[in-house]
Parts: sequence; C-alpha cells; structure tokens
Amino acid sequence: MSEKKSWPLTIFLARSDMDAPEDTIKVEDSAKSIDLAIPGCAQSKLYVKPNTPKQPKWANLFADNIDVSEIGKSSSVSAALFVKIKNDSFVLTFGYGRHLVREDTCEERFGLICTLNSVHPNSLRCVDIQSLDAIQSHSRIQSGLEIPADQFGLNVEQDMLKAVVGAPSDGSLGARMTGTDALSVSVRMDLTDLAVLLRSYRDQYHKDLSATNYAWVNNINLVKGSSSLVPVLDEYVVAKFKDEDYEDLWLAIPEIIDWNHVSGFKYQAGGKAMYPDINLEGFLSTISPKDDLTCDLLRNRKVYCVDEDHNRTGKSWSIYKCLYAEVEHDGQKYIFNGGLWYRVDKNFVTKTNQDYSKIPISSLSLPLYSGGGEGSYNQSVAATDPDRFDLLDDKKKVFHGGGHGQVEICDLFTKNRELIHVKRYGKSTVLSHLFAQGFVSGQLLQLDPEFRKKVAGKLSDGFSELIDVDERPADKAYTIVYAIISESMSPKLHLPFFSRVNLNNTFRQLDGFGYKVELLRIGVDPEYSKTKKLPPEKEKKL
Repeated sequence: MSEKKSWPLTIFLARSDMDAPEDTIKVEDSAKSIDLAIPGCAQSKLYVKPNTPKQPKWANLFADNIDVSEIGKSSSVSAALFVKIKNDSFVLTFGYGRHLVREDTCEERFGLICTLNSVHPNSLRCVDIQSLDAIQSHSRIQSGLEIPADQFGLNVEQDMLKAVVGAPSDGSLGARMTGTDALSVSVRMDLTDLAVLLRSYRDQYHKDLSATNYAWVNNINLVKGSSSLVPVLDEYVVAKFKDEDYEDLWLAIPEIIDWNHVSGFKYQAGGKAMYPDINLEGFLSTISPKDDLTCDLLRNRKVYCVDEDHNRTGKSWSIYKCLYAEVEHDGQKYIFNGGLWYRVDKNFVTKTNQDYSKIPISSLSLPLYSGGGEGSYNQSVAATDPDRFDLLDDKKKVFHGGGHGQVEICDLFTKNRELIHVKRYGKSTVLSHLFAQGFVSGQLLQLDPEFRKKVAGKLSDGFSELIDVDERPADKAYTIVYAIISESMSPKLHLPFFSRVNLNNTFRQLDGFGYKVELLRIGVDPEYSKTKKLPPEKEKKL
C-alpha cells in the first residue's frame, strides 16, 4: 500500500450555534457548491469561488519596454469545506478561502489551544505575542531550534500569546501545527481520515489547559473588534452612565503628553470651560438632557488638550478612547482599556488585586500639585526643601550605553536614598512608562558601576556621597517611590488593571534587586481642580 500524501489543512471550529453552512460560509459569494460523501461526516459540502485572472502588479514595471500582456495573467481559486460531525461543525479553507468565512462565527483561539495541548512542551519554534507593557507591542519570536516556551523570554503576566508553532507529540496529528484562531497543520491523510482527524483536534481543544504549563495563556485575551461581543460589552458601559454607576468606570489620558505645552483640557460641547485633568465630571457636565448617551456619542465626542489661553495644542481623543471600565458578563470579567476589550480570568484578577494590595504606601509627605506640569512641580519641591530633595528630572538624564541611550535616574532624590519618580495619572500605557523608568534606573544602579558614577556626577553636594560608586547598593538601602499625581481622595490609588499587573511585576523584579518599592499619591490643590473659564478679554482667541 502506497504511503498517504501530506496535505496542508487550515481548520476552523464553528461556534456551537452555527450548525448550517450558510451560518459560517459566505455561500452567496461562492460560484458553486458540491455535496460530498465523506465517511463519518453527517454533512460535507464544498463551496468554490474562482477568482478573475489578473495581471500581476509587478508587470507594470516593464510597461515602458514591452507589451505587458505577454507576461500573462494569473488566477486563484478560493474554497471552503463545511463539515458536520455529530454536534460539531468545522470549516476547512483552501487557497484564499479564509475570505469566505464569516466574521465572528468560529471559536476564537481554537487553533492556539489545540496546538498547545498537542505539541511537545520542548518543541516550540515560533510564538507571536502582544505585550501589555508601556509599548503594547506585537512581536514574533522565532527559534532555529525546537525549545520550551520559557526560553522565548515570555512574561506570563504581561504577554498575551497570539500564535504558536510546534511539533505534535502524536505524529498522527501532523508533522507541524500552527495555532491561532484557526489550526494550520500538515498531515498525511485522505478524505476517509478526515472525520477521525477533526474529532481528534476537537478533543485536543477541549482538554483542560489549566493542567499544563500553559495555564497562564487564559489570564488575558483580547476580544476582537469584529466580535459580536463588543457591542454587548459597550452597552454595559452605556448602562453604567445611564444608571450613574461610576464604580470601575473613569476617564484617563490615553497616551504620554508634553505637560509643558498643555495647561488643561476642553470637552466638545463643553463651551469655554477648561479642566486641569480628564475626568468623568468634566465630560458629564457636557451632557444635556436632550443628549442620547449612546456608544456612538462616546466615540464621536472629543476631548482636547489646550494651552493657558484655551487654544488647542494638537492632541485630542474620543471619550471612548479615554474610557476605562470593568464589567461582568456571563460570569466572565472584561476590562475596557485604550479602546479595546479584554477577557480576563477571574482568578488572575483576584491574584493581581491581592498582590497590588501588598505594595507599601510611602510615608513621604509631598506638596499638593497646583499645575504647571510635572517638571515645574519637581522644581518647586526641590526648591522648597533643598536640604532634603535634589532635583534629577529629565533635564539631568544620563547618557548610557548598552542599548539604553538616555536614562532618567529619577525626578527627585532624597537624603534617605529615595528615588522618586513622578507622573500625572493616566491610562495603562502612561503609567507603564513610569514603572519602566524606575525599573531601568534601578537595575543599572544595582549592576553597573559606570552608571553609578554618572549618577553621582549629576547629584548636588551633600547628595552625591550617598552613592557608593564602587559597591553595589546594600539590600533595602534604597527605596524606589512611584509618585502619581491624582485627584482621587483615596490614599491607595485605584490604578487601571493592566497598570496593576505591570506594577506587580516591576515590584517583584526590583524587590529581587534589593530595593524597597513604594507607591505614593500626590494630591491636587482644590483651587487648581476647579473648572477654569476663559477670561473675557481672551475670548476672541478661540
């Protein structure tokens, strides 16, 4: 008997409520359908869409020299195979058949979970991740050898695994598997094997991932923007506004801004009122009884950065982009951050909150913030008590090699060896940037004598001798303080969830380096917090 050929398959598992071909496949786009009789399958139907032959785009490069029709045209065929086995439906795509699959009709992460439950733990070759740190980047990490997941340098609390490539432990499942929402696999088979294979992949998908080394994969998962779940979750937010339920709902600046050029914020439909910070109170003051507060309104209403004369400075965002929300749906926790919804495991939420609650609150007492930006605030603190504080803000950055470039040591350094990093409250990306600054500085101070020498050189007399250039800092000799300017009245800051995740991770690393790490809320002067109207003589500038 001749050996069976190896075929590349791309497989989607249809959602349980999608049990007919037209539910998952754009049958109206196909040119023909062919009923098949595949053993073990209750229903199997192939949908085919031939594409019109086209000249390749690169042919135009030679248009001035030849008749490009001589190059010829190419065409392709898209196909989607619908297969029903008992209560499960699958869609297999061929060519450009992915475009025949309807959005939001197949199980998310089917291929990813199936692959993780199938491959040998030491056989991974490639991973795609989305990081939730300050950059929130997407990256692909490839290895020339088959290696375990922990050798890819993944941060299991801050990285979302999006795709993985590896070799199955059971060779009957294929030679190599790639898992995302779809499962892509190269496997020796013919159509008589298809039903058995699909049942095997389904069984691998339904295995308990929490019993493996990949349990962390379920901690956080992005809800696709095309998902029908998004408008459902959006309506929870709208309901919170209408019910005046503002717990776990607030506004924050969605990105890092230059506070030297921003004096406040104005809301669309808010008249001439300027607010010192973005918050729900400011936005709600713009909502009139005739406004229908819908998700479209949240997407269309803007908040603008303005200067001291109330003129726009270029930066603006939708209210939707600035929103942070936490909601429950069908017993599952969802978090809205930066315009995106995330599904978060409840146990992970509980553990994150418990770890966050253990981070010490600093006993430092710093003056109230009264405007002028972080730089101005740091200068005033240092000038008010120069025997206690030395100014080391971004004007005294250290140029340091090893891939770091400019390193901000801290904003304020105290006689008690406290490195204070100051930042205005904002979304996760803003605060993650703050935590990263403290980590990089602390790591270099602990490990690099050349960096310690440069730091000592930036400090004023009376402070520079607190840095021992030749010796690593003793355990708990230094304290890294993350000081966040916030109008909240609670001494324990209610940070966005992903900021809590990031801070917990940073805390563990800095604690391992021998630092004390503390959190501090800097209050805001009530007079500064008041809404500011534009003086009459300046109204003409608007």
